[in-house]
Amino acid sequence: MSRSAVRSMPSASWAFVLAVLALLAVRAMHLTGPLDDPHSWRQCDTVWMSRTFARHGIDVLHPQVCWLGGHRTLIFELPLVEAITALLERAFGIADVWDRLVGLAFYLVATVYFHRIVRAVTGPRPARFATLAWLALPLSQFYSRAAHVDFAAVAFTHALVWHALQAVRRRSWWHALGAGVAGALGAMIKAPDLLPLLPPLLLVWLAMPDVPNLARLALAGLVTTGGFAVWRHHVNAVNAAAPDWSFLPGYYKEVNPWWWYFGNWGQRLERAAWVRLARRLAFDVATPFGAIVAVAGLTWRPWRNGGHAAHDAPRAVPFLLAWALGSALYLLVFFPLNVIHNYYQIPFVAPVALAIGLGIDRLMSRPVVGGLVLVAFVAGCFATIRGLHYYRVDWRRVEAGRAIEARTRPGDLVIAADEDAGYSDPRLLERADRAGWSVATPDLTPDRVRRLEAAGARWVAAVTDTARASIPPAWLAPGEVAAVPLARHGEALGTLHLYDPGRVPAGAR
Repeated sequence: MSRSAVRSMPSASWAFVLAVLALLAVRAMHLTGPLDDPHSWRQCDTVWMSRTFARHGIDVLHPQVCWLGGHRTLIFELPLVEAITALLERAFGIADVWDRLVGLAFYLVATVYFHRIVRAVTGPRPARFATLAWLALPLSQFYSRAAHVDFAAVAFTHALVWHALQAVRRRSWWHALGAGVAGALGAMIKAPDLLPLLPPLLLVWLAMPDVPNLARLALAGLVTTGGFAVWRHHVNAVNAAAPDWSFLPGYYKEVNPWWWYFGNWGQRLERAAWVRLARRLAFDVATPFGAIVAVAGLTWRPWRNGGHAAHDAPRAVPFLLAWALGSALYLLVFFPLNVIHNYYQIPFVAPVALAIGLGIDRLMSRPVVGGLVLVAFVAGCFATIRGLHYYRVDWRRVEAGRAIEARTRPGDLVIAADEDAGYSDPRLLERADRAGWSVATPDLTPDRVRRLEAAGARWVAAVTDTARASIPPAWLAPGEVAAVPLARHGEALGTLHLYDPGRVPAGAR
């Protein structure tokens, strides 16, 4: 930017830029340190994939997980984030901070496209307020700097909407193709995130509903669905080769089974599930004060002397309602995953931020009132985050992982046992930098350990907490080679019990 351009920037633009930089700077406090909760297990999967790419070569068609024993190869989504991280780790060394920085970079891309979309349908000032809300909302703050892939998917879905809007407004086939490519990448990373954008895309076409524009959007749709279909064919072929370890509790060999995504109708009738989702939407996504401001956004009208949306763009409130409708459909379709994982509410952040931005702009008819509301909203976001207990580190697993790494060799396969571990739980194995299997401690039986030992398991590592809620079974005792107290800053966390199953007499099993 030239000096003359800087001097010509109005004070409102300067204030917006400074506010954006301040909200982004907050992320710097959480870019280092161990992977944290909520849902550190998903981050462990991401970090393991990028680490294996850095060490053994980048193969986005065959990524690896740490909980499938020696087989390892399994695909959840296109590992683009992990591949970019691996390039940085090869250049600067393996560290979790690179996963976080790449995730933050994609978040910034999502932010830029979000600002452009909102500006196109509202004008410059509401877009600034909506962008500040997007940056401040709790779920946005936490996952934007996490070792996570969801905001990469959001970046591509936002790019899909923006380029589709430009394809219609400018009658551009190139923008239509760009929308399709962005949509395909977003779908390959996380297909459910596209559903909330379908109603807004319909409004994009209805703004200029002629046949050529319909053809342009059809091109974008064909590229998106075609790319996703090819990717899913590859995913199904690769994942079908995973070993059948159905003797492990909860193990399923199906590739992304439909029941896991969609569940059953009975789940949608559970009151406790709706209460849980309502609390998340009220606190993690919108915050209570933000929800009130968002309601005011429904009464928004363009200012007479303010920036208006382009004449061929969808109007702001209908566009907001369409986005909210798409988000509601997304919740209903992918209900089980929304209940289990709070990061499945990330697609709600954009329409909520848009509503809050419109609400603040609506209140700017009295600048002092609007300014106070903006400050109170941002302060409320930070206060809400403190109440949600984000950035919690599971030090017991961190210290246990370090102890396992120190007492085993890099190629050893480890059966990682913990009280609440599931077969696909990477939290202990990733922190130990070891591959193997994850099993809940109560599910350690002689037969299961014998079968995993035959598949290459070298060690059983069982972690107990200070309450010893779940202790390792007595039949493993003859094979114990170490009992390591776990502590941090003098506080007892539990004990790591390391066993060599080969030392357990056959009769003890």
